Amino acid sequence: MVEAELRQESESVRELKLTCLSNLLAMGEGRIYFKDLLSRFLFVSAGWIDAIAPGHRADELIGKTDFDVFSDEHASIAFEDEQEIIRSGEPIVGKVERETFPGRVDVWVSTTKMPLRDESGVIIGTFGVSRDVTAQIKAEKALAYQALHDPITGLANRIALTDRFSQALVSMERHPSRIAVLFVDIDDFKEINDTFGHGAGDLVLTEVGRRLSTLARRVDTVARFGGDEFVVLCGELRSDDDVRLIGDRIVRAVDAPYVESGRDLSVTCSVGIVVTGDPGAEPDQLIRDADAAMYEAKKAGRNRYRIFDFADRDRAGNSVLHIELSRAIDESQLFLVYQPLFSLEAQLLTGVEALVRWRHPERGIVPPDEFIPFAEDHGLIGRIGSFVLDEACRQLAEWTALDGWPSDFTVAVNISGRELSDPGLAERITEVILRHGIDPAQLCLEITETALIGEVGDVQETLSALSAIGVRIALDDFGTGYSTLAHLQRLKVDILKIDRSFVEQISRSPRDREIVAAVTAMSHALGMTVVGEGIETSLQLDALADLNCDEGQGFLFARPLSPEAVATLVG
Repeated sequence: MVEAELRQESESVRELKLTCLSNLLAMGEGRIYFKDLLSRFLFVSAGWIDAIAPGHRADELIGKTDFDVFSDEHASIAFEDEQEIIRSGEPIVGKVERETFPGRVDVWVSTTKMPLRDESGVIIGTFGVSRDVTAQIKAEKALAYQALHDPITGLANRIALTDRFSQALVSMERHPSRIAVLFVDIDDFKEINDTFGHGAGDLVLTEVGRRLSTLARRVDTVARFGGDEFVVLCGELRSDDDVRLIGDRIVRAVDAPYVESGRDLSVTCSVGIVVTGDPGAEPDQLIRDADAAMYEAKKAGRNRYRIFDFADRDRAGNSVLHIELSRAIDESQLFLVYQPLFSLEAQLLTGVEALVRWRHPERGIVPPDEFIPFAEDHGLIGRIGSFVLDEACRQLAEWTALDGWPSDFTVAVNISGRELSDPGLAERITEVILRHGIDPAQLCLEITETALIGEVGDVQETLSALSAIGVRIALDDFGTGYSTLAHLQRLKVDILKIDRSFVEQISRSPRDREIVAAVTAMSHALGMTVVGEGIETSLQLDALADLNCDEGQGFLFARPLSPEAVATLVG
């Protein structure tokens, strides 16, 4: 009698399991399947049928295999995966793969596959659950493309140019030849923008990029360097005659007539050229040399090219700048201004970003792009970084002491790649925090994507140490490097700042809007705060707010302010 009751109870449990399984398989969205030891379908869910074999009934698929519904390539990979699971008993979790079908559009999915066991634990097949991640993969690919291409012209950007430089130098080492760097600057481009508007200016930039690309060979790279500047990298050159021919063709191609809205535009360019056969040449130095030659072309009357003469390289100029910048650090010529950061939902000031300026005794205020790159190249960036960190924390302590100052107000400080590689960085920051008596949570350290490229383990260790202190970590200019969101999660990033190149186009480009939407959604899923950089119009602000971007900064809110102006704004 007891055995009969147990048997009845066992059958009831089995029926309950079957009922649960039946309901699970009938779910509209779940993509679930069960297979036997030969990878033949035992059960498939309604969601699996809708996605993989629309129009079929579940009973029509029982006994069939992936070879009956997928391409042979995908079916073979799936079969190998399942047989390995049966052999090892180990699951495959979160595998991202492309499902391919005969005559249908491919789909990207994230799949978890498990061994299917009977009541005694013996493996009798496999089962799996998958979800469509096509939109996420497309967004990642769009980000990767955006990271390497200029949004206006579609040409390679600086990051892509750096990579092509490396390839060209390696090729030159293997197959001795010469490379040329041509720095192309549009003459009087500002007048075009001022006279005809920025829309016309963008069209001119696009057309110049197209003309340069038409002249380029397969081994050449055409990149937009910034503003009205382009760089053409030419490899596998044999003689100076080749270089002169290329320079002349560029000048004549840019000088050809332009028509915009029925109006003729006169456009010319000045070109600086540097040639080297040295595989050990530094790309940044070559660009600076080509830039110097371009200015010589402008001085000579514009609409022409000049070839750089290495004998004229102005090493003395670098020496003078090094002395002046060292003196500026020692004599307190450097000072900070603060770019406000606002909550997009409440439109309230939440913090500031500290930006360094140089008050030169003769030249006046020197912007950072005129001395920070030099400081990074000549070993001065550490001293400048120490000043910025100390002064920003001192100012934060002073603000915090004011009556009514918000306790969650933050100050962000930029950290260079060289500083991030310093194993003593966390200790140094701790000392500054303690000396000024500030809350670590009010300090945010901003790093760029390029600073993450290299020894990931070392960077991760440094960032983990900084997070342990209690400071927040922000990734600046996201979308201009090679980072993925999963990478950032491992690196303890708290804040993601979307690069201004995305924000600039967000109200005009559906593609950029989709990218920002995907990045924002995925960042929020990873617990990150999202900041839009370079907001200059109300349309950009509204678009970011609609996409649930958390915070923003840019000239629409305020330009960089003095400490006194920040205090007034808060008060």
